[in-house]
Amino acid sequence: MKRRFLSVLLILFLVVSLLAPMGAKPEEASAASFTIRTSMPKLNDPNARFYYSDLNRFWKAGRLAPDFKYYKGIMDDGRTGGYVWGNCTWWAYSRASEVLGEPLNPNLRGNAGDWWDCNKKGKYYAYGSTPKAGALVVYRTHVAFVEKVVNGQIYVSESGWQTKTYGPSSTDDFFFHYGKPWSSNGTPKGYIYVTDKKPANQGTVSASYSVRVDVSDLRMRSGPGTGYSNMGKIAKGTYQLKAVSSDGEWGQLQSNGYWISLEYTTRVTDSANSNNNLKALSVSGHSISPAFHAGTTSYSLSVPSNVSSVTIKATKANSKASISGTGKVSLATGTNTKNIKVTAQNGGQKTYTIKINRAKETKVKVAVTQLNMRSGPGTNYKSKGRLKKGTYVVVQTKNGWGKLKKNGYWISLAYTKAGSSSGSSASKGSYKVKVKVSSLNMRSGPGTKYKSKGRIKKGTYVIKQKKNGWGKLKTNGYWIKLSYTSKVK
Repeated sequence: MKRRFLSVLLILFLVVSLLAPMGAKPEEASAASFTIRTSMPKLNDPNARFYYSDLNRFWKAGRLAPDFKYYKGIMDDGRTGGYVWGNCTWWAYSRASEVLGEPLNPNLRGNAGDWWDCNKKGKYYAYGSTPKAGALVVYRTHVAFVEKVVNGQIYVSESGWQTKTYGPSSTDDFFFHYGKPWSSNGTPKGYIYVTDKKPANQGTVSASYSVRVDVSDLRMRSGPGTGYSNMGKIAKGTYQLKAVSSDGEWGQLQSNGYWISLEYTTRVTDSANSNNNLKALSVSGHSISPAFHAGTTSYSLSVPSNVSSVTIKATKANSKASISGTGKVSLATGTNTKNIKVTAQNGGQKTYTIKINRAKETKVKVAVTQLNMRSGPGTNYKSKGRLKKGTYVVVQTKNGWGKLKKNGYWISLAYTKAGSSSGSSASKGSYKVKVKVSSLNMRSGPGTKYKSKGRIKKGTYVIKQKKNGWGKLKTNGYWIKLSYTSKVK
């Protein structure tokens, strides 16, 4: 009871001290110069307001830090919550605020070691691996304030916590240290330069025009000025802006939010818009692959043999651009390459390509009495009745299934035999031929467009199939041109 009474008296004394006129103006050091602190400030120190008043977020929370839970059971009154007064984060927050003359950025929160990643992610202050006086040094589980650097050796002020549920009766209740850092801290994560001067805040206005970067590797910044973090470089080219600084010297990129100096750019006027993207691309009644994206320029599509034409539709991203290659287009059997060109108002072009494969129409013989038909190419599709033995035209094949020309249903080709292709001649039945040339080229199919599969020498060979003047060898299944052979009677 006595200790709690003393605490109340001390707090009242502190409030009176803060409100009473000072005989001497408290020292508020700038980022460039500050007085080294080698001791904990007394409760009645003029600068104590950064440590023991509502200017300090730890103090304001009332012995519990407002944002981070501490370990359960550490408080002897059974409460759980945050850090107690006197810990390292309380000191670092207090000391940095005193040197700055204003409270430290409240976004630095969490465990001491978390301050490094928190600042790096939020870019509240500059940071690096070089020690500087006036910086916070962050370790894995500790943070301290760098008071000075001598020949690369840092000297810090730092504090540790003690488990108390009441206010301090004196600064002796805190564990304060000035000098070389506690050796148990290990290697620092780095330094947060809280006292480095930052560029003055300046307003920004929205923008919706493009600029052409006229130099190679123009540096990007995290904000509108050279005092902001380096965010890499961009190459020559045209870029869309989403904002500019109020002084007109910096522009914010639409693509990533970083800033570039407009001194090295040329504005692309509305009369020469550079947007040559598509907003949408489709083929009516069919699906292109992959799904459309403005940055993707190559697509593919397969259609049945009975589809002789398709309609290509496209929407331009900018109303001042022009498009060619859309509308109804005819399809030949095989691969059809269709180009859709987008021309920006400034003349820049971009070409989107769709490769449309039109299947070859073939005939098959159903070898079973009744063959099940499906609504799609697989047994997981609905049954659509049965097909009797006979010869049928297939307009498309997929995964071992064939799409019937007569009704559009699918059958398993495992229960069929190959028939003749529409528009071509083919016959089966083995017979012998004699190769008349010393070395005859073999192909993977019946034509010169098929891949070469080596050569055969003069001699007699068995042909098991004939098609369009080519013969399929029984020995290996490759094809030879029969005009270089004579039939063995």
